[in-house]
Amino acid sequence: MSQQLEIIALRERVAVLEGENKFVNDQNDALIENNGELGLQNDELKKDLALAEERQQRYFDFWRCAEEELTKQLELNEKLKAELEAEKSKARIDEQGEKKTN
Repeated sequence: MSQQLEIIALRERVAVLEGENKFVNDQNDALIENNGELGLQNDELKKDLALAEERQQRYFDFWRCAEEELTKQLELNEKLKAELEAEKSKARIDEQGEKKTN
């Protein structure tokens, strides 16, 4: 009789372990599926990041070129202002010289 009780207890234990094993296997399958989906999402995010970084670099390059061009134009503007002031000054000196000779 005690052997039969042991056998029944072992069968019940086997049934419990089989149930737990099925649960764990189902959870593992779900995790594997989720992992695959996350891998795909990660790949998409990497592509999006690469595109965003490339776009950012193009914007940076554009604005750097624009800034360099603006700096050149400002320098040219300052040079032309200085030349204009020099010409005005020269014209006043010439005008004053003509008034003195007249």
